[in-house]
Amino acid sequence: MSNRYLSDEWRNLEDAGAVPSAGSGTTATRAARDAERVRRRMPSEDRRVGRKITPTLSRKLVQRLRSICKAEGYVGPDGEGIIASPVIEDLLWIGVEAYERGEVVAEEVEITTVQRRLRSKGNSGLPPVR
Repeated sequence: MSNRYLSDEWRNLEDAGAVPSAGSGTTATRAARDAERVRRRMPSEDRRVGRKITPTLSRKLVQRLRSICKAEGYVGPDGEGIIASPVIEDLLWIGVEAYERGEVVAEEVEITTVQRRLRSKGNSGLPPVR
């Protein structure tokens, strides 16, 4: 290390190998992770990782969700509805609570293998699973 004056305590740590080499800390890890990205990853993204889910939904369902979000006031600059987390969370809570009350039951659907799908136990207005 040139042109730096280090204390004896630091030099002892360095001699003992207790000082990490350049590029081995958290900042270096983040820089390597962000190297491929157009913009760096924000701290809020790091905080959301444990809460984020990314299911693949049918086109028809996505369109219906967009129309529900639009009706609830979530509209993009193009005038189309945008998927909004608060609306999706509310809808999921309704579905989870219905499941817990026993209003949604598993049904076996045979395609080439047996799969369990969820359907409404009563006539609650939910469309049949296709």
